[in-house]
Amino acid sequence: MNRERNRPQRPPEESFDDESILQDYLARLMTMQDQRQDWLEEADLKTAAQDLGLSDDDLERLAATTDAHRTRGRSFAERGLWDEAVEEYRQAATLNPFDAAATHELTQAYLGRWHTTGDALDHAAAERYAHRTLQLDPENAASYEIIKELKRRLTRTGGPSQAEVRTSRGLLFGGIALVAVLILLGLLFFLGLFGLL
Repeated sequence: MNRERNRPQRPPEESFDDESILQDYLARLMTMQDQRQDWLEEADLKTAAQDLGLSDDDLERLAATTDAHRTRGRSFAERGLWDEAVEEYRQAATLNPFDAAATHELTQAYLGRWHTTGDALDHAAAERYAHRTLQLDPENAASYEIIKELKRRLTRTGGPSQAEVRTSRGLLFGGIALVAVLILLGLLFFLGLFGLL
């Protein structure tokens, strides 16, 4: 109860701008997350909320906002709009970094974008968030499968196989031999043309 009195409060005459406070909270959490190598903790969320003077009602609105981001993220993902899906899920996972379902959905969005673009950063993000999901929910079988898929595809796309190397070398040497024969034929033709043969 003493904490309630010490927490900064908005003046009653000041109009409450939900969107502005939510955006400030989200921006603060995203900045905190971007500056850290590890994940945000519950204490970080409480600190950010207290710094902005958020009440319990405000935190309930934050939960509703998180759900809205997830809903929009699902709609974007269903349509293959991966950039938008990643952004919506990223905001949801930042607002509630302890929600395994939101983190898993972010994993899936990065995976979908990686399937579309082949961008190594999306591959790394999908793997990172799959591991984060497993930290939050060790029973999440889909995250294990995503990690397995990412590692398998990285192995396949990380470099050429031995058969591909042999094929490439064969094509290279065959091409060199063909060029050499064409040069020799061209030289013979040239010499024959001028009667030097």
